[in-house]
Amino acid sequence: MEALALDVRLDGYNDPVGVLVRDDRGAVAFAYKAEYVSDPDATALSLSLPLSPEPYEDVVTRPFFDNLLQERDSALADIMAREGLARDDIAGLLLHLGKDCAGALSVLPIGAPPVKVPGDYDHDYTPIAPGRLELIVDSLHKRRRLPEGTEDPSPLAGMQSKIALTVLPDGRLAEPNPGTGAPTTHILKVPDQEHLQDALLEAEAMDLSRALGFETAEVVVTPVANINTLLVTRFDRGLDRQGKIVRIHQEDFAQALGLPASLKYERRGVEGRRYDVSGIRKVLEATNDPAGEKDRFIRATLFDLLVGNADGHAKNFALLFERGQRPRVAPRYDILPTRLDDSLTDELAFSIGPARRLQEISAQDFEEFLRVMGVDSSAARRRVRTRYSDEIASALAAQLDGLSQHGMKRFADLIASNIRTLFDSFELDVPDAAKERDAFIGSAGGWLLS
Repeated sequence: MEALALDVRLDGYNDPVGVLVRDDRGAVAFAYKAEYVSDPDATALSLSLPLSPEPYEDVVTRPFFDNLLQERDSALADIMAREGLARDDIAGLLLHLGKDCAGALSVLPIGAPPVKVPGDYDHDYTPIAPGRLELIVDSLHKRRRLPEGTEDPSPLAGMQSKIALTVLPDGRLAEPNPGTGAPTTHILKVPDQEHLQDALLEAEAMDLSRALGFETAEVVVTPVANINTLLVTRFDRGLDRQGKIVRIHQEDFAQALGLPASLKYERRGVEGRRYDVSGIRKVLEATNDPAGEKDRFIRATLFDLLVGNADGHAKNFALLFERGQRPRVAPRYDILPTRLDDSLTDELAFSIGPARRLQEISAQDFEEFLRVMGVDSSAARRRVRTRYSDEIASALAAQLDGLSQHGMKRFADLIASNIRTLFDSFELDVPDAAKERDAFIGSAGGWLLS
């Protein structure tokens, strides 16, 4: 194997911020440019790669850059076959795919000019004709190859079919013109043929999150060709003083913890190298508001338990980086009541104490979760468990009738059942609105909502 060196660029900086190298044995390393490290406005690429003049070896470098590639190996199949590359050849893959990394980063041949620049609404985008949009959605829905001339959505992480687009000021959907390097502003998520209600369910869950006071990405259900898609506003975008679209650097919690995408669930790792509560606390304590972010994460965990989102894995939480500042936690995204789908596991992405499922969680388990999150005294842990559980359950219970009126009775029954299960374990009084609702039946309804 030949040695390889690549420039690492961060949108908004004129020069490369570092170099990714592969040696003749296939090991990779990363080093920041000395002039970048000395820049007072420099931004670390990751909590796992803090600014330093010293290079980072393979064990630290590989997980971060591996996370820049698509999770679904099928999306990499063509380039691997054409170039004869192995999946673990991170630098080799990024040589061909690095210009399209998700977010503000790009990985390019040494000396190559920037490929990501701010976007001008008036010049850098072409509206998508309705017929073409229908073809794109149908291809994603059926998991087929996209229409000719459409950019592959592979830079977007996750297992759902999706494509990055831009919403113009007049509301039309558009694609960046080839070669402009202009950012997209939205993600269009398209359910597959087995999960036709995903967009409706995710929109309701995200709306509940927002209603309960969590900063949450904006979503709109958008019917295309009789398929309900979900249009999600990107949280890693902004406007500069000239009104141009700019990218904001972000990383997910897997990257922040130095974990590859394959270890995004606690159950896949080992102690000291896994996504667990102690790791989450470590990330939150590195933010611009450690106490506030830990408090919000505790509340979000209760929210996810009660709405049936068992998929709060390390790639479903992210940090936003801005020049010269500590990172902040990104708005909530990818909230889906996964327990409505009998084909998915009900095992939680990270354990609550020793408990791995909602029905296993005791008061002591949740207080152990709080202890690891940094709530020191046993009296404080009891107060937090009781008060936060009551506040979040009561707020959700007040939304149950509205969910039923939207055709989401089964989702409402799931929430009510989850409240009763957790509150029985916590020996708390169940809110009246959740007491008498029908029991949630996991297998009978499939994805039917009512």
